[in-house]
Amino acid sequence: MKWIGQHVFDFAVRVRNKLYDSTGSSGSPSTSVDIDLSKSSTGYAKTLVTDGERISWSNATYIHNQSSTSDTWAITHNLNRFPSVTVIDSADTVVQGTIVYNSANQLTVTFFSGTDALAFQGKAYLN
Repeated sequence: MKWIGQHVFDFAVRVRNKLYDSTGSSGSPSTSVDIDLSKSSTGYAKTLVTDGERISWSNATYIHNQSSTSDTWAITHNLNRFPSVTVIDSADTVVQGTIVYNSANQLTVTFFSGTDALAFQGKAYLN
C-alpha cells in the first residue's frame, strides 16, 4: 500500500515526463498544457491536459450542511475516496470529531467532550 506522498510523487513524475522532452537537454516544455477549472455543484472539477491525455479530478471538494442538531453526522459525499474533513459549528469554530470512513463515498463523524456527546449544527468541508 502506498502512502499519500508516494501517490503525489508518482503523479508529479508522470506530469513532468509528459511536459518535458525525453532528452532533457533543453529543459523546455515539449508540449502545451491546458488546465481547466470548472465549477460544479459539489466543488471544482480540475482537469490537466497534456499531449491530448486528460488527467482529471472530479468533485474534488464537498460541503455538508448539518441543519439538524446532532452528535453524529452521517455524510454521503460520493467523492469515491477518503477525504480529509474539517468541521465547523454554527459560530464558525473548528470542532474536532471522530471520523469513521464507512466506504469511499460515505463517512460518519461523532462528537464527544470527555464522555458527554456534543450535539450541534454546522458544516463539514471534505477535500
